[in-house]
Amino acid sequence: MGRKILIATGLIAIATMATFSCSKNSDDPVTSERYLYISSGQCNSGQGITTFSSTNSSRVVSKVGLSSKGSSIVFDLAAPFQGGFLNQETAAQGLIEDGSTMLMLTENATSSGVGDRKIWTVPKASPFNTAYYAQDTQAFTPTAAHILRSMAIDADGTILFSKSVAVEKIGTNVVRIPQSGPAPWISTPAGACAAAISNITAVAVMPPFTGTTNGKIIIAHQGVAAADNMIAIISRNGATAASGCLDGQTVLSSSPFTLDTGLATGTAKTINAAGASPTAMVYIPTPSGPTTGKLIVALGPATAAELDNTTNLNNGIVMYDVTETSDTVATIANSGTVLYESGSILFGVSAMTYDSTDGSLYVATASQPGVANQTTQAYGYKVEKFHLDLSKAGVSPQLTLIRDTSVSPSKPFIERNSLTKCITGLQVGN
Repeated sequence: MGRKILIATGLIAIATMATFSCSKNSDDPVTSERYLYISSGQCNSGQGITTFSSTNSSRVVSKVGLSSKGSSIVFDLAAPFQGGFLNQETAAQGLIEDGSTMLMLTENATSSGVGDRKIWTVPKASPFNTAYYAQDTQAFTPTAAHILRSMAIDADGTILFSKSVAVEKIGTNVVRIPQSGPAPWISTPAGACAAAISNITAVAVMPPFTGTTNGKIIIAHQGVAAADNMIAIISRNGATAASGCLDGQTVLSSSPFTLDTGLATGTAKTINAAGASPTAMVYIPTPSGPTTGKLIVALGPATAAELDNTTNLNNGIVMYDVTETSDTVATIANSGTVLYESGSILFGVSAMTYDSTDGSLYVATASQPGVANQTTQAYGYKVEKFHLDLSKAGVSPQLTLIRDTSVSPSKPFIERNSLTKCITGLQVGN
């Protein structure tokens, strides 16, 4: 509630100033159609693919109608707006859909532009009035290696975001909330969550357990060593030691994954134990209650030498069961079930989002399978649409690819284009 009031107050103040639209920013009013919102910036889709930097990415937030498929730019980071200009190295790294506005996370790793690491409010109907929401310099560290990659919102309106080596928390009063002393909300989690923390690729928040106001936090971490490629559940109170770690599991394992029913056409594959892998993640509370959920994790190429799934599972979508039994207990219940593994469809996933209204899973992935250097070729990423039906477990494939089959070959939900170099965030909203 506090964050809503703050945003509204800021917009009232801005409204007293002269406003005009920028030719590259959309001024379309918010309509009843639902959209897939897309941010483009410095993405991460696996070690085996050279991905776009802030300077050669599209640097826009765009939207595509879920029904009409019509697309437009919501906010162009290269265009002027009420706050002035953003440096040319600044790109959009993630989104949170918030009704009439979007919250946008931006990254700039250059020594002269790290001050552009912020969270912004982007009014959908008047993007010229974009203004910063949070810019605490202790949270948005002005150090080049602290790359901002993922952002999530808790039930109480607080925001968590990753900065490579840690996860920071911003309160509804837009002030940084430390875990203890000056420490970030999550840093150097030990125990089963131990890893050489250097690249937290994704952050998700579970719904609050009964009687609490905040949810537990799930992180995905990517590294070169097998033990550093992991998913972990962190206490809702954060973590700077083993006590804050509730459970952790490596995704690079010598044990093969379980193949979902319908995919069991051969021997289940393992991941290259010497490569980096998890790139994106979605947590889905399941209908069985607030204490159980499904964690959907995307795998990207582990090394530049492995660009297909012939020997190891380098490209795929894997599902884990999450069981929560108390405010202090949550576990990752299995070793992962492969939901989808076609390397001709998925090649280095950079972002995902789930639409609970119809069970759609939208997946951003490199558009030219087998080509390591998507950047040199200036290939935009594409978005594939899947339908996830958890009721089919053990009966038939739970994840079904949805494509336009009226043409041959069939087409993805969004084909690569000039606005999708490279996709860092996806959100469904009005």
